[in-house]
Amino acid sequence: MTITTLDIMLPIGLGAIFAVYRYTQNLKVDPKTALPKAAADGVKGALGLAVITLGYKFISQS
Repeated sequence: MTITTLDIMLPIGLGAIFAVYRYTQNLKVDPKTALPKAAADGVKGALGLAVITLGYKFISQS
């Protein structure tokens, strides 16, 4: 199993896009806590996609 640059960049990029989206949504509801909530959602999204990507690469090797 080799990890490529795309395997690293994909979760980070999509996590950042998800965080920006969540920030715009949270800004409408609660501007005071919009940034911390959006950052936490972005990190969770990036970690989740990283786990899925690594799991797929592990399974597809078999």
